Amino acid sequence: MQLPLKLALLLLTLSITSISANAKINDAKNQTSITKDSLKIEHYLNLSRKYYTVKTDSAIYYAEKALQLSQNSNSLKLIIESQLECFYNFSINSDMAKARKALNEAEAMAYILNDSLSICRVHSCLGYHYALTSKYDSAIYQYNKSLEFCKSQKDNRNKISNLIGLGHVYYERGDLELALSKYIEAFQYNEVQENDETKLNLLISMANIYAGEHQNEKAISYYNQAMVIALELKNEDTLSVLYNNSAIIYQDNLNFNKALLFYGKSLEIEKKANNKAGIALCLNNIGENYFKMGNTDKAIVFLLEALSSNRELQLDTEIIYNLETLSQIHLSLGNFKQAFSYLEEGIALTKKLKTRGKRSDLLKLLAEYYNKTDNYKKAYASIIAYNSLNDSIQKKSRTDKIVELQAQFDSEKKEKENEILRISNQFTQEKLAKERIRTNYLFLFSFLAFAVIILIFILLRSKINIHNRIQVFNGKLEESNANLKITNATKDKFFSIIAHDLRSPFNAILGFSELIKNEVKNGKDLKTIEEYNANINESATSLFTLLENLLQWANDQRGILKFTPTQIDLYDLIQSNLAIFKLRATDKSIKLFSDIKPNTVAFGDVNMVNTIIRNLISNALKFTKANGEIILSTISEGNFIYLSVKDTGIGISKNDQDKLFRLDGNFTTMGTKDESGSGLGLILCKEFVKKNGGEIWVESEENKGSKFIFSLKSA
Repeated sequence: MQLPLKLALLLLTLSITSISANAKINDAKNQTSITKDSLKIEHYLNLSRKYYTVKTDSAIYYAEKALQLSQNSNSLKLIIESQLECFYNFSINSDMAKARKALNEAEAMAYILNDSLSICRVHSCLGYHYALTSKYDSAIYQYNKSLEFCKSQKDNRNKISNLIGLGHVYYERGDLELALSKYIEAFQYNEVQENDETKLNLLISMANIYAGEHQNEKAISYYNQAMVIALELKNEDTLSVLYNNSAIIYQDNLNFNKALLFYGKSLEIEKKANNKAGIALCLNNIGENYFKMGNTDKAIVFLLEALSSNRELQLDTEIIYNLETLSQIHLSLGNFKQAFSYLEEGIALTKKLKTRGKRSDLLKLLAEYYNKTDNYKKAYASIIAYNSLNDSIQKKSRTDKIVELQAQFDSEKKEKENEILRISNQFTQEKLAKERIRTNYLFLFSFLAFAVIILIFILLRSKINIHNRIQVFNGKLEESNANLKITNATKDKFFSIIAHDLRSPFNAILGFSELIKNEVKNGKDLKTIEEYNANINESATSLFTLLENLLQWANDQRGILKFTPTQIDLYDLIQSNLAIFKLRATDKSIKLFSDIKPNTVAFGDVNMVNTIIRNLISNALKFTKANGEIILSTISEGNFIYLSVKDTGIGISKNDQDKLFRLDGNFTTMGTKDESGSGLGLILCKEFVKKNGGEIWVESEENKGSKFIFSLKSA
């Protein structure tokens, strides 16, 4: 069993930033009589660090106690130190909301103080936070930012911490070469620092990389070096992990007897510590080893004992591993009924825990079971389910990566730095004003008790206001970050749609023009050339419409599109548009007519209204089949005129209707003659209707046509 990487990152970070964990907690508790605030704060911080992995509730209590005292002391350095301590404890307790809140406040304070060590530590903590939440690009940026502020420091501990953090992030991303280079660099710095705990953990991390790459000799060499240090430090928990990892390598090398020896050493430590979960893990690994040796009887005994312990401890994830190996053994022995029982239970647990990777493995075994029992239909169904699940796992991984790369990193960094700088300037001005007031009062009225009372009152009130403002600034900062992420993500998605839909018409134009050139060259008949020319014309028209919509949208977004409302004769405007689309309607054998009466007058911007009508008619033609009809009509109600474009086309499902008029919906459908579109026309319609003080909506059913309705103010 490998040491979980995020746990290792946490332990390494804490071991570097805290004092030795071997000090006795009881001795520290006896010092609570210290009176000087700064010493008391340091004392509470030390107590919190000692409780990190012992009792998290106590660790949080002492960290918050230190924060309360530091806020009263008005020392920014102590406030930052206490906030970071709270951050570590909330992270250990998996309370990420509180952890990030504490970290945000520490970050703002660090930039106000303008202290390189504090800023260095804050960025290191940000890297650690992003690593815990699997935002690896952000984590790498923050760790490197922290390293920049470490350059001027003689103490290498922060450099080591950041390099280890980078190593873990690269390991998680699968960049093993980069991970190893960061571990080695940290190892070199630690040779000067001479911290055995850090050296131990670095040796384990490097060994894990070599083990993952099946460079087993190097992995064993590093594990052996780590064992020597762990024995000197009497760190039996780590020794157990080292024995277990070494056994896995020997097992991989088919040296099963040596693997059993090291599994036994690990089991002995876990039994001595009465760690039931650790005992169950060792029993499982020994069982797997016997299975690979071909000793299925002993394998079943150990695996059943592990399964029993894990059932008692309710460790569902470990139970799945036990059931998987047991089902493999019974399949190999031909005990199909027992194998199916284990597989059925294992698959049910993976569904409950939503562990899709393990469910994929079990589905593959289930297919093997059905194949061996000659149930080929179910075997095929299981293989289909297995392949489908694997595809969805890979697709989700790619999607998550794209979303993170598009919407998160650059915008968050830039906006956050700007916001922090603004907070810093405001806070500094307030602090300077407060200091001037305090200095003047102390100088003028130092001997007057009444003046001292007034000064204390002013300072307390000022402190409360500053604290409240920091809370407000933090809220605004988070809101700004969220809004900018949404804006950038939406804009990126929009331009990706435009880039795709601009290529299609160009490809058609280039392709058919090449064909025309060849036809002319070969002296072919004019009818074929005429058909190609019609296709070019259709593609060019589509491209022109898309570009026109894009330019109008861009002008609208930049605020340079003038809004000039005036009286609009809807009858004349509709007739002119019907004339434009008459040829296209005739080409598709579609009846296009209007029942709008003369002198139907609305109030709005004629260019915008013309664009709305043109886009709606174009869409109706696109999605109406031959021999269909499109009717334009108006209804006057109160202060509004409602204009509708109704077609007998293919209609729109309820689910797809919700995606219309939205830039982030990324929804397009091919027309009845495979006409393409970007969805931009309806987005433009919505914005222009809104500017004219109206609303737009759709009424539609699949295969029953659609009716787009928008309102304009009456003249």
